[in-house]
Amino acid sequence: MGIDLKAGGRRTGRSSSMKAIKTDNPYTRLLIKLYKFLARRTDSAFCATVVKRLHMSKVNQPPIGLHRLSKYMLNKEGKT
Repeated sequence: MGIDLKAGGRRTGRSSSMKAIKTDNPYTRLLIKLYKFLARRTDSAFCATVVKRLHMSKVNQPPIGLHRLSKYMLNKEGKT
């Protein structure tokens, strides 16, 4: 037995990130607004990754600390 792929058994082309912000935390909402703007206006892959992580539900968020984030951005003055 298997999944009938031709009969629509496999969901493809669906976006996995949330469309609406579900958190009530105003700081997280502001961060999402800021990084969404930066990802749209710059060609930074970093901003796009941060927006993707902020949009994830709490269970699915991969852990990254502020110290690790600052360590990655040490010598990148021109980056956002």
